[in-house]
Amino acid sequence: MKHPTRVYVVVAILLGALSYYTAQRLSDRPSRPTPSEFARAVDLSPLDRVAVHSDGRLRSFESHAHVFMRYVSGPHQVLGQRRGFTYLDMMFRPERYDGLDVIFVKSKPVRMYMAQRLGERGDLDPARLARFESTGLISSELIMTDPGVRELMARLGRDAMRAARAVEEVQSAIHVRSPALLVDRLRMIPPPRGDEKSAWISIVTLSQSGVAPMDATHGHGHSHGHGHVHVGHDHDHDHDHHGHSHAAHAGAPGAPVIPGLDPALGVRLTSAWTDLIGAWRAEDAERVNAAVARLAEQLPQVNAAIYPNQSRLAWESRYFHLNNMTWVWLVYLVSVALLLMAVVYRWPWARRAGVGVFLIAFSLQTVAFFLRWYVSGRFPNSNMFEAVTTAAWFGALGAFAFEYFARQTPMRNLFFLTSAVASMAALMAAHFLPVQLNPTIGNMMPILHDVWLYIHVNVTIFSYALIGMAAVTATMYLLYRFGGGPPDFARVGGAASMIMRDGGRKSGEKATPGEVLDGATMVLMELAFVLLWAGLVMGAIWADHSWGRPWGWDPKEVFALATFLVFAVLIHVRFKVRDKGLWTAILAIIGCAVMLFNWTVINFVITGLHSYA
Repeated sequence: MKHPTRVYVVVAILLGALSYYTAQRLSDRPSRPTPSEFARAVDLSPLDRVAVHSDGRLRSFESHAHVFMRYVSGPHQVLGQRRGFTYLDMMFRPERYDGLDVIFVKSKPVRMYMAQRLGERGDLDPARLARFESTGLISSELIMTDPGVRELMARLGRDAMRAARAVEEVQSAIHVRSPALLVDRLRMIPPPRGDEKSAWISIVTLSQSGVAPMDATHGHGHSHGHGHVHVGHDHDHDHDHHGHSHAAHAGAPGAPVIPGLDPALGVRLTSAWTDLIGAWRAEDAERVNAAVARLAEQLPQVNAAIYPNQSRLAWESRYFHLNNMTWVWLVYLVSVALLLMAVVYRWPWARRAGVGVFLIAFSLQTVAFFLRWYVSGRFPNSNMFEAVTTAAWFGALGAFAFEYFARQTPMRNLFFLTSAVASMAALMAAHFLPVQLNPTIGNMMPILHDVWLYIHVNVTIFSYALIGMAAVTATMYLLYRFGGGPPDFARVGGAASMIMRDGGRKSGEKATPGEVLDGATMVLMELAFVLLWAGLVMGAIWADHSWGRPWGWDPKEVFALATFLVFAVLIHVRFKVRDKGLWTAILAIIGCAVMLFNWTVINFVITGLHSYA
């Protein structure tokens, strides 16, 4: 080969430019507003250890707020506030959000139709409409009071194939924003005499002791019909010598509203809840923080025997505070640059630095993986966010095994590099596409409660990770060829070429870059082919167990088979064509594209039995 260094430099420049361009494009987001002084002063950290019973599981308050605020505003943080603060603020001061663009419209076509209809009014700022089309945020008042938009939503709601679901999501967002619903779903009180299977009690129950119940018919004339939390007495009244407000005592006579609850504890809880409402509406952060601390201390005392592990709740909250640790893609990006230099120039320091940074990235990813497993109480592979991030983790784990066997071969460093690129891409998708890859921790669908979930799904997503890694070496091989490299390929099969240090060459001869890249592609393809076949068989067994038939030509099944067939063709083409390296690389990239189509379009666009994935 005449110019190996030039070819590798081209590869390095192209991959570096692609990574930089992608990062710049995806990070081009509108600036986040600064939270109010009150929002910055409020400390809700004690609630990180408080449990809320919702959707069939016990989760931390922060996790609960994350779920419900995503229903309202999607991936956006309203007014730059943390979701826990916004949840309580919408509950206590809903009038503050009147007219604000806080309702998220996920469907871009629906946004476009709505923006066109609103633009016909002539009295709305074009910049606001442009922001709406970009962010998807709009006020509920515009949706519910504008006749044109109401007519549009009604018409789109009848389009069951294309728009009905998007309209339902908007209606749900408006409904969830209601303070009556938010406080009702704040089920923070464990049943005093219940067990782990007993339903928890909404915090609004304390309102019967000192706070007027939620009433959707009350409020300040909001067109969307949400009510307010009303304090039974002026919170600024003097407190007694026990620190309890007179409002709490006013509702405390007789037995507590919650059967089995210790009366004294009931009074303290009611007092803390009442104080929280009054202080919040008065924007008294110091009193809010004190009331929050009292609630966090007293709620577990209602039934300590069944209260969930508060350390687990705190870790769940911390996991969301850390943004699901998807920012680890940045660490992988650094490792990609260093490992690329190690592959191109064979610099020892670049290898050491690249492997070191890769280890840091993998360690952080492992922390995120096991943390999610711990806080969810199940293996993280039951939704798209978990499937993508877990597949990347499997790929990184597999890279260590590959590098061990290839440690004295020319393929050394390539598996770390391909894994770093695949993991970076997966975590970037999770980080920058939170609407599509929803990080919310929820319960598994009933059909997923099967041992085959842990066998079929894990085997399949590991094969997907290997396919993604093979696409990296295949792309590098194509760039090598387009840069003038000869049609070299691994003389011995992929796995064999890794085991045999000389790759079957004569003594003294060195493997060319084309042989190394082709050999690495084949190593990854061979294992991916076997795992993909095993995943198909296991999927058929699971389908027969769950649905009574092993194969039903569901879209997911069809394209899983199509992905397998592409690699079956690759194996056969390898034996027939003369330019083996070129066609191997082309088919590896086509196979990756089919896999990605199966993982994205089938899950998000085409409805089928596997749409829950």
